[in-house]
Amino acid sequence: YSNPRLGATKIMMVGLQGSGKTTTTGKLAKYLKEREGKKPLLVGADVYRPAAIEQLRVLAKRIDVPVHAREGADPVEVCKEALKIAEDKDRDVILFDTAGRLAVDDVLMEELEDIIGHTKPENIFLVADAMIGQDAVNTAKEFNARLEVDGFIMTKLDGDARGGAALSIKEVTGKPIKFIGLGEDLNALEEFRPEGL
Repeated sequence: YSNPRLGATKIMMVGLQGSGKTTTTGKLAKYLKEREGKKPLLVGADVYRPAAIEQLRVLAKRIDVPVHAREGADPVEVCKEALKIAEDKDRDVILFDTAGRLAVDDVLMEELEDIIGHTKPENIFLVADAMIGQDAVNTAKEFNARLEVDGFIMTKLDGDARGGAALSIKEVTGKPIKFIGLGEDLNALEEFRPEGL
């Protein structure tokens, strides 16, 4: 995963509001910590929603990992500071929980592009809600066109949500689904195996 000379591996979480991005960021941190022996740092880059930052702090406490956030600060600055903090605290994975919107817009995309430009994340994961079907596919297409995502994490695949959206997303973007979230529990994240659908 990471070469000590290169510093921490940076994972940027993107997606629309309500897709389960913050919870998924916590789940992924837990997964990396417990299954891969990593030392994650969570970053609250959704500076516009104090509730999102508070939620991230609560999750971080539950899984016992540090978090860096400053409400109302410049998200790009917050992410840049995190690189230094990770170095100081000897953290080898940084997860940026970025802002979402109800719909894709230019202001959001420019902010995300700005964060990418300053932090150079190795992985950009789009968190998509499987329940919204075709809309999830359109969102994935728009995000991928602007940001060149590395893969997807499908949430809310439990219950009645079919795998159709998941398969379409791969079809439309050519990018893999990396993980699936199967509920609210912090352990409810698993690596995606296509034969499971």
